[in-house]
Amino acid sequence: MANILLIGDDRERTGGVKSLLARDGHRVTTTTDVARWRSEERASAPEVVVAAVAAPEEVLSAPLGGSRGFAPPILFVHRESDDAREPYVEERLIDRIQTPFAAEELLGRVDALVRVRRVILRQGEHGPAEAPGRGLARFRSALAARLRSQVPRFVKPPAPYLEVAARVADWSDRRDGFEPGHAERVTTFAAMIADELAMADGETAELLRASMLHDIGKVALPAEVLRQKGPLEESQVRLLRTHPERGAAILRALDRDDAVAETILHHHECYDGSGYHGLSGTSIPRAARILAVAEAFDAMTTSLVRRRLTMDAAIGLMRERRGAQWDPSCVDALVDALHPTPRSVALSPVSRG
Repeated sequence: MANILLIGDDRERTGGVKSLLARDGHRVTTTTDVARWRSEERASAPEVVVAAVAAPEEVLSAPLGGSRGFAPPILFVHRESDDAREPYVEERLIDRIQTPFAAEELLGRVDALVRVRRVILRQGEHGPAEAPGRGLARFRSALAARLRSQVPRFVKPPAPYLEVAARVADWSDRRDGFEPGHAERVTTFAAMIADELAMADGETAELLRASMLHDIGKVALPAEVLRQKGPLEESQVRLLRTHPERGAAILRALDRDDAVAETILHHHECYDGSGYHGLSGTSIPRAARILAVAEAFDAMTTSLVRRRLTMDAAIGLMRERRGAQWDPSCVDALVDALHPTPRSVALSPVSRG
């Protein structure tokens, strides 16, 4: 059960959405004054905002800052005839779903967004702090939810949770200090290493999923920290080093594939044990060792905030630190994939007639 703010001045758009959210046990506050929805957000303290409007600009034109902690994500519910442009703002995680949709799909996306925010705020099932004087209302809602729990709830499929995970990763990627497309490039390099190491198909699939989502935990970090040029302060470094743990926690809240979460958790381990959690050598999951090499190579060659290295300079640095920072076999596999050794082909002698 979560506190949801529903925005929309068209009852035809909002009516069915509100009914579904209420039937799934959520507390729904509705505002028809789209231009002033931020005032209602401050008053109701929702965990997710659902906007059933024709144009996202109606909602995004309002100042989006000022929320305590991680701002409530916004889920746009739109029709095929509405503005099809993909909304993006740096201040808010935004998701969208197009009608017609199955009830379970909408509710799955809302639940996934609630889970992401709760993990980031480290509030578990308790949700955000409520305004003074709302304890009685919360008690009544909880009692009603307990009574409704005897009725079967909607069974939510896994697809909406995986789609929200991808959305979070994409939003995080756009806010990061690398050239756009960091996750896709890291996934390509990881695939190259896996191919050189003849990794099994199932393990490769888990590696590639982890590669696409490896920085999902950065969604909880301020963009100014991610994009700061020059040395970070000690407190900023400590904050940045939390993103693998945050990422693994977010993924576990959305997906039951623990192997992918473990890869994300350990992708900043060092082969000599000097990484984030102190694992070393083969005690680090192989997928995490591969991801560490792939991620570091792209970071060194596409950074927007640090001195960018050429491909050859990055390869030289990785060779220099193989066995210390990175798994030697993974470094060698990436180098071989990037610079394959030319193969000579023996030709049969030309016969002379």
